[in-house]
Amino acid sequence: MDEYKGQFINYLLETGALKIGGDFILKSKRISPWFVNIGDFNDAKSSQALGRFYGEALVNSGQPFDILYGIPEKGNALAVATAIALADQRPDLPWFFTRKIPKEYGEATNLSSSDRIKALVVGRVPKEGQAIAQLDDVFTAGDAKYQARETLLSMGQFKLPVLAIAIDRQEVGIDGKSAIEEYEANTGTKVISIVNASDVYHFLKNQALIPTEGLERMANYLRVYGTATARKTVGKLEQKIIGSDRSVIPACDVETLEQFESLVQQTENIEGIGAYKLGFELGLGYGLSKVVETARKHTNKPLIYDHQKAGTDIPDTGKNFAKVVKKAGVDTVIFFPQAGPETERAWIYHALDQGLKVIVGGRMTHPAYAVSEGGFITDEGALDMYRIAARAGINDYVVPGNKPDTIKQIREIVEAEGSTPIFYAPGFITQGGSISDAAKVAGSRFHGIVGRGIYSVADMKQAAIEHTSQLL
Repeated sequence: MDEYKGQFINYLLETGALKIGGDFILKSKRISPWFVNIGDFNDAKSSQALGRFYGEALVNSGQPFDILYGIPEKGNALAVATAIALADQRPDLPWFFTRKIPKEYGEATNLSSSDRIKALVVGRVPKEGQAIAQLDDVFTAGDAKYQARETLLSMGQFKLPVLAIAIDRQEVGIDGKSAIEEYEANTGTKVISIVNASDVYHFLKNQALIPTEGLERMANYLRVYGTATARKTVGKLEQKIIGSDRSVIPACDVETLEQFESLVQQTENIEGIGAYKLGFELGLGYGLSKVVETARKHTNKPLIYDHQKAGTDIPDTGKNFAKVVKKAGVDTVIFFPQAGPETERAWIYHALDQGLKVIVGGRMTHPAYAVSEGGFITDEGALDMYRIAARAGINDYVVPGNKPDTIKQIREIVEAEGSTPIFYAPGFITQGGSISDAAKVAGSRFHGIVGRGIYSVADMKQAAIEHTSQLL
């Protein structure tokens, strides 16, 4: 890392502008565990420092520039501060920014059409052919940057090689794309930052400046919302839900707590039983904490909560859902995030943030679910649920066990995203699927979810033994 980058991060920490460990609502409405407020730099000393850091970033970028332009409104002061900081190297470096309402008095009176630029500019008027370096504090959706570009190009023939910002959070938008990368592709302008999220993460980690918990929260956020570069920086998500590569998971969709306790008692000693899937019937009927407490009397195997189907609400509710489920003592949650990509990212992040493990599904076992089957959910939309999960580092997926062709398609999609998939499949017995057939398509890491095939028979233990034998 360049020395000035480390100095900048240190300065952010010293001034309190870099905040780690809270829940900060961003302009995008995302809830982030880290935040930088450049607006705190509003006195002589901090403005001097900020100008120096912007100047270092511009010089180190290698991009040519003849004049500095501050994108209104926050960029106005940045252009002045940066020009002053570069005075020793570039004593004649000019700066300017533009007015929202053109000046109509003084030297702007009776200007020719070619000189109307003077009515728009505060500072040095740029000359035709000059290379303009644009400055702003952050880059979110990029609307202000595109508007500034239009303004500049309407005033003359200029080169726009570089745009400098303080912090690149390295996040994707709702569409999964980086707004900065799209801006660069659309305009040819290089976006540089004093530091980016990867720099901040590396610095905090290497200097051991914050508790491990705060660093892991930031890592989880970047895994879910970050660009490919940011995700690579923090590394893959490590979550092991079930110790063995293959098992049967009883779906405990029984009516009473007594039935549930009997099911656990009869099956928990069977080697091939990997976990227990808890549904809303028991959770709503007895309270999720009570259900977990009952299970823990007899087993330490993972308890997976399937809300049928969690992730169909607005993004904000994922935070409270994760808190409630974690407090109840559940290990893992299943999401079918049909409410869209931003809900999926939010619910995954908040679950990971609470220390929960996550399994994501998109396709279901019953007919008339996907559009190709006569249902509501588009086939591609359902597959996108898996893609987004894979990009967030999730390797655990629910797939329809009675649809081997669909399992094969999902496997190809998530593997293309760099995932090493672990599949969890319902849809057997009453829905016609075969555990052994599904396991062949799914690969070596496969867990069959069986409900009525176990809990509705008289000898649940024997039924569980028969189903686990199909995985061998």
